Amino acid sequence: MNGNPPAERRLSAGHALHCPATLPPDDKRAQWSGAVSRALLSVDTRPKRPDRWSARITTEEIDPVRIAAVDSDPLTLSRNPGHIAADGRDFLMARLQEDGISTVHQDGRTGSLVPGALAFCDASRPFTLVMPEAYRATVIVMPRRALGLPESELRHLTARPIGADTALSAMLVPIISRLAGGAGPHPWHIRRQLARTLLDLLTTLATGTLDSLGTRDVEDRRAGADRAHLARLHAFINKHLADSGLSPETIARQHGISVRYLHKLFQEQGTTVGRWIRQRRLEECRKELARGGRSSRTVAAVAQHWGFISPAHFSRVFRAAYGMSPREWQALWREPVGASHDRAIDGSAGPAALVGPAGALMDDTACAPGQGGARHRA
Repeated sequence: MNGNPPAERRLSAGHALHCPATLPPDDKRAQWSGAVSRALLSVDTRPKRPDRWSARITTEEIDPVRIAAVDSDPLTLSRNPGHIAADGRDFLMARLQEDGISTVHQDGRTGSLVPGALAFCDASRPFTLVMPEAYRATVIVMPRRALGLPESELRHLTARPIGADTALSAMLVPIISRLAGGAGPHPWHIRRQLARTLLDLLTTLATGTLDSLGTRDVEDRRAGADRAHLARLHAFINKHLADSGLSPETIARQHGISVRYLHKLFQEQGTTVGRWIRQRRLEECRKELARGGRSSRTVAAVAQHWGFISPAHFSRVFRAAYGMSPREWQALWREPVGASHDRAIDGSAGPAALVGPAGALMDDTACAPGQGGARHRA
């Protein structure tokens, strides 16, 4: 351990707790719950035979992974919303059954673990582990983001026993067990590399498990639901474009979704909520300014009507989008109709065409939201 940086020496120093059968039952239960909570996650423990129950836990921490070796008499562990609120940890737990059997309950599923099987539990939601006989297990706790899986896939992964019934799990689970049990004696930089390797193997095992469950079908259904959400969001925004107070928070609240999910839907389309709203407002302003006529509103009035608070800001973003100021655009469309037709004829575009900026031939057919107020024609 010599040569370790101080922080790493503190993190990687293994420690153990033994709860002998001679301790009073209440003391043993309190000690064990406290040890598991400090080393791994906040849980409640209920020994099957409190008067004769004993257990031992040895822990090792190699940032960002915690590893625990557990030996215990029959026991039930549970994590409830109170525990989740108390420690505020956003972790995943991988439990590898070394000896004995266990039953894991989470997300409406129940899975039985026999020796050599592994299962994931999500510490951000309640779960229960029932060990009806003496057991030995290796527990690996990691940040939920470590596997790089979206929330929808994590929910399909929990409480599913991963045994040696596939070529992938038969190869990886023994390696994971060896790595988890052999990190301690090595120098700190080697242990960190082992931790990264361990996370890579767990990620591969999780991904392979999800593929075998057909989660691509699940993802297709999720994508369909996302598209339906996005269509409703577009319709709502189009209806309220003139509201200068339109914001992601307002939109999310009106649709009963989180702001984070709202942003995710737009990011998957290569844009942002704010950018999409601004583009739609610009399109409506451009269409209105192009109507011309003496009764048309001023540039400032048009901008304000479509939700732009600052005329100067509107002018800047309009020029950035269309290459000219709003006034120049409006003036172009105030030309006499005959002159526009003449120019169109000169351009061989036919008598029904109008000529827009930079000589682009345009028609005034209505376009779908997001496609602009006019369409270019070859």
